[in-house]
Amino acid sequence: MRLVALVLALGTSGAAQAAGLPPWEPPTTEVEAEAPGDPGSKAAASEPPKGEAKPAEPQRGASAAGAEPQGEVKPSGTEPKPASGEVGPRSSEAATSANGGTANVQSSARLAGDALPPPPIDPNDAPFMRPPNNQIGTAPPRTRPDIRQGWSARRRFALTIAPAYAMLRLPFQGRLTANNQAPRLHGAGVNAEFDVQAWRWIWVRAMGVYSGHPVGEERAQMEMEVVRTAPPGTIHVMTYGVGPVFALDLGRFLPLIEVGVAGLRVVTPTGGGTGQRGEACMANGACDVGLKCNSARICEVTTIGEMYLGLAVDLLVRRHLSFGAQFRYNVRFAELKSLNLTPGYLLGTVRLTVRF
Repeated sequence: MRLVALVLALGTSGAAQAAGLPPWEPPTTEVEAEAPGDPGSKAAASEPPKGEAKPAEPQRGASAAGAEPQGEVKPSGTEPKPASGEVGPRSSEAATSANGGTANVQSSARLAGDALPPPPIDPNDAPFMRPPNNQIGTAPPRTRPDIRQGWSARRRFALTIAPAYAMLRLPFQGRLTANNQAPRLHGAGVNAEFDVQAWRWIWVRAMGVYSGHPVGEERAQMEMEVVRTAPPGTIHVMTYGVGPVFALDLGRFLPLIEVGVAGLRVVTPTGGGTGQRGEACMANGACDVGLKCNSARICEVTTIGEMYLGLAVDLLVRRHLSFGAQFRYNVRFAELKSLNLTPGYLLGTVRLTVRF
């Protein structure tokens, strides 16, 4: 048998030399070591180079059986099997574990797209509340009306219109009471004021008042006869003055103290006796209250000087509007000389003030 094999080998090598082919070498399969997790290198190693022919393995008895010429490329009907180091199911699991928990990273990435709950808020991170007590407000503060100070301080002008109750107590001729006292004559009218702020809590006020006081006819018995001493009608009173006002700003409440000088004009009914309006002056040149004797010796209306003192309280109900009450006390200068502080004209009003 050894002899037969030697003869066949010699015959095959001789035929190969005659055909000009290189001597036959036994085929060997080499598997290169692949780096883990590098499937591209494995695929490149498993595929043969393109454009090269795989050497055909000579078969025994090829010369005798008339086999195909060596050197031709034989078509292969099967794909080359992957090498033992190629990526499989087990190798993929190993690569995943080698990447340090890629599955956990992917699951975290999926959660990132979902709506996450808001982080908890520390109550200590809230800003400080308004002074003085640093308390948390449960409801917004009221802004209308605002009770903060400074409303009246920001309003430089004030216009007041007020219906007035007035009481006149002057010693009119022919209208004295039984005990020789001046009667109280009640009436009604209107009061108007215009204020200008001079400095913080000091204002300057110009005011004007009108009131009407109805009176009846007065009669008296003189020398067994009844004569008329005063005609009926309405006594018209007008006063105007100027003076400072001290406004004590207490937020919504505004107390007012006013002082000043004023002029009082009293218009009595006509048709009376001597010394009354429109009639001849008395022998000594005197006339009734509020009248003077002119060059024609006729009594006519004049202005009486007086001083006034008033108190008022305003309630600020809107930024530009306030309501209040007022009391004013008027004393004539002639009464002040004798230290008689009996008021000749009293005024009480319900005020409506517009500030701007």
